Amino acid sequence: MADLDLYEFAFLAGGRERVVDTAVVVLVESGRLRVHPPGELSMVEAFRRHPVEAAVLDAVGARGHRSVDTIRWRSVNDDRITGLARRLADAGLLRRRSLHRRGRWAPTRAGRALLRRGPLADPSLDGGSAVLVAQHGRAAMTDTALRSAVFERPTPRQLSAGEIGRRIRRSRWDAASGSAMFGAHQSHTALGGAAGFGLDAGGGGGGDGGGS
Repeated sequence: MADLDLYEFAFLAGGRERVVDTAVVVLVESGRLRVHPPGELSMVEAFRRHPVEAAVLDAVGARGHRSVDTIRWRSVNDDRITGLARRLADAGLLRRRSLHRRGRWAPTRAGRALLRRGPLADPSLDGGSAVLVAQHGRAAMTDTALRSAVFERPTPRQLSAGEIGRRIRRSRWDAASGSAMFGAHQSHTALGGAAGFGLDAGGGGGGDGGGS
């Protein structure tokens, strides 16, 4: 492995998360993922040039939007990504940091030498910023607007004052309705118990009287 492809280099430089981030940038900049800012992505085209891209596209899914955090969570343990570590380790470029910390890897001396050289230039995989992301992480993207749109967490929708008021009134009504229903249930139970007791008492008295 004298030269690494983009995703092998990303794993060597930053592990599984770096691989996913790199693939997301490639897919966005090549038009196969659409950004719904902030931090929501959807699939435009399922074409994949590399198994890592296939893993990430499968994590996005053909329908709906996915956040980058969700895409990471769904893909980092995919064998198409974790398998990169095995190949790098077999080539003597990666080693486990500790036997007690599964999934934690560090480059060997030979791996660090390749990191200093940089990744293999591969225009078919690099969408523009992907080499920078593979080497240094998402913060290295020079297009800060695109970086924010892709990687920032989705912000919750802000409620208007009118909607907040409606929700408060609805919650109060629900609480009052629940209390009223509970009170009615309690009254019904009490009345039912008393009536039942009265019938039992009356029936018992009539029986005794008839017997005498």
